[in-house]
Amino acid sequence: MSDSILDKIRSNRKRTIVPNREDTLIAPKQDREEIAQQSTPANETSANEASSEILANETSANATSANETSTNATSNETTNPNSTLEELKAELAKIPPTRRHSAVVLDAEIDAKLTRFCKDKGVTVEVFLEAAWLQAEASSELMEKILVEAKCRYDSRKLAGKLRRLITMLSGR
Repeated sequence: MSDSILDKIRSNRKRTIVPNREDTLIAPKQDREEIAQQSTPANETSANEASSEILANETSANATSANETSTNATSNETTNPNSTLEELKAELAKIPPTRRHSAVVLDAEIDAKLTRFCKDKGVTVEVFLEAAWLQAEASSELMEKILVEAKCRYDSRKLAGKLRRLITMLSGR
């Protein structure tokens, strides 16, 4: 009796039907099977090797079709992935390496203004600081003005730290 009730519940439930997703990077199952059969004799390679060959074939096919309208140099790059990889590495080597710096503590008002300015101009705060440093380094007069302001701010921060420490010590009693 419980089986019939369970069958009634199952027949009454309504599930939404979601259309199958079409992924342009992965060929349909039938195409993958055909490619696997064509590329290797039966049982000579593992399933992982067959799937990697299929993905490589699909990737090169997609890259070739995407580059048909581009120049011959670009299409030559896509036919030989190793040369493209080497060219990309060479191009990356031309760009100076970056390094993460410790967290930067800024005055709250200056932080808000600097963040808004950089956002409006389409650059990051880090890149802006790099550019500002390079300009200041190039001009000794500008560097002196910056150092005077920096020393004044440093003394102010030091005083604020001492005051915080005293407040903490006195409130602990």
